[in-house]
Amino acid sequence: MNFQFKLRPALAAVSSVVVLLAACGGGGEATQDQASASGATAAAAELARPMALMPGDTRVKWNPGHYIQLNAGATDSLVSYTFKEIAALPNVRGVQTRYMWRDLEPTKDGYDFSEIDKEVAMAQAVGKRLFIMVGTKAFKAGGRALPDYMHTAEYGGGVFRILIDGKDTLGTEDTTGENMAMYEPSVRDRMIALVTALGQRYNGHNAFEGIAFNETALGQAVVPLTSAQKQAFFDNLAQVDTATRRAFPNTVVMQFINFPRVYMPGLVNNALNSGVALGGPDTFLNDSELELSAYPHYDTAAGKVPLGPSVQAENYVTTYQNGPYAPPPVTDLYAFAKNRLHANYIFWAKNSVAPLYAYNNVLNMFKSASFPKDAAGGLATTCPATFVSCVSKL
Repeated sequence: MNFQFKLRPALAAVSSVVVLLAACGGGGEATQDQASASGATAAAAELARPMALMPGDTRVKWNPGHYIQLNAGATDSLVSYTFKEIAALPNVRGVQTRYMWRDLEPTKDGYDFSEIDKEVAMAQAVGKRLFIMVGTKAFKAGGRALPDYMHTAEYGGGVFRILIDGKDTLGTEDTTGENMAMYEPSVRDRMIALVTALGQRYNGHNAFEGIAFNETALGQAVVPLTSAQKQAFFDNLAQVDTATRRAFPNTVVMQFINFPRVYMPGLVNNALNSGVALGGPDTFLNDSELELSAYPHYDTAAGKVPLGPSVQAENYVTTYQNGPYAPPPVTDLYAFAKNRLHANYIFWAKNSVAPLYAYNNVLNMFKSASFPKDAAGGLATTCPATFVSCVSKL
């Protein structure tokens, strides 16, 4: 495997990251952040380097709680500033960043994990954790999620095109997004190769909390998938989930689930057997479709594997998919994720677009006197039954 790293090992990066974090602040806020950074020194030292683990080590890094979620393509300055924002919050564990597959493997077997290295260093510099998501679905018109080399006949085209907002007026890529052709065994095998490489680098790193995969919803295919393709898609995805758990035996591995309803029981059963966590792309307070397709599986999995729903931009403005503008209080979203979805992790999208400024509401909730100040921010911390041992650090 040809790793193309652009950052030296994390220890060497810590001092420069601290300078970067300090440069983002100003005035009295900077004084508070500097004090917080000083208080995090011991924690940062404990997270500073990957551990050499013995074969058969069954301990799992377990730091449930609240994580701030950033979109794919987030700049270094945004990521570092976000870590700066949460450095003084004892009830926020870390940040979740998102990568498209093509970002991590620009060329076949040519892996570039340099951005993850930077973010791990940012996390450890303030005593927080990093959770990443690997994206395999492009929602934007003309967007691509998979490496260029996979858009070839060798991989069955690598992807299938999906409609954006239900429109495909011209029938060109500019009006469509894409989803991975996981029904192709060759695509499955390339994803397994990627997660194996990621596991070799980050499984033993204490600042690296977990790895997740995006939602299961297939999207509206321009050329409808056959029943055989859909079944193969989810059979192969289950194999990828299991392989990722093998590659990360000491790290939380999470599959986001939502649709299609008919394929969720099999995928969830595999997750329970493999110790794979379950999460979701949405926390809607009153969504009848999710109440049928996804939310019941949280009940089944509670206490067995980690659970990690996320609060997305739309969840801040309505209570069900495509619903009217009716912003729920962020405290209601917290209560729903905690109580209805049995959350161990909640991933809060950093969305501050007017007129809602939802992310500021989230920060204010964390800072409020009534909000739990324990490290998990009031979420369930009991070690899941499928884990032999849970530890805060290896």
